[in-house]
Amino acid sequence: MRMKKCLWFVAVAVGFLLFSIASSSEDDGAQPTTQIKLITPFHEGHLGIGFAVTSQGSGKCFSESAASAGRPEAWRCSMGNAILDPCFQNVMGDPKLLSCPSDPWSANVRMLTVTEPLPASARKDFSLKNVMPWAIELAGGQRCTLFTGATAPVAGMRINYGCPGGYIAVGDIDRTQPVWRIFVQGEKSVALELTGIKVAWY
Repeated sequence: MRMKKCLWFVAVAVGFLLFSIASSSEDDGAQPTTQIKLITPFHEGHLGIGFAVTSQGSGKCFSESAASAGRPEAWRCSMGNAILDPCFQNVMGDPKLLSCPSDPWSANVRMLTVTEPLPASARKDFSLKNVMPWAIELAGGQRCTLFTGATAPVAGMRINYGCPGGYIAVGDIDRTQPVWRIFVQGEKSVALELTGIKVAWY
């Protein structure tokens, strides 16, 4: 009887162990998805401690952001001869103070104080639906930023992103799968290739 009890406990323990391993394997095999990141330079009215100010100056904002069109607090601005886009408004602090990151993966920002009121055009609510991200990271690790001006077409599609090493990302983003995709072509490539997007920055 004692032997049967021991065997029963061993069987239960082994079963529990196998179940735990199986569960862990299922968790480890979770389907990958494109990661969405929102750049937030200001925290409770102040510039976040992780950011470094590279320059400060005055200027004006003349339209909604073209680079981060889904963000209601993002603007397209100028400081001297430089066009800065996006510049994020300090909505919980000084509304005349904006932070203009050099790119979404850098901590470097320019601080802009506007000398004229922001455009009075109606702003849409926050929405990322059908809006192109400011920047993307491809499956191969290339980080690409959105072109906000006119570009040439490739295969009937707009060149939307420029990437290091001569890569370009073309056309709209396919959001029908957990991992978003976009057509990419290298400088020496003879064809566009549908490529996964690891991260999308807004």
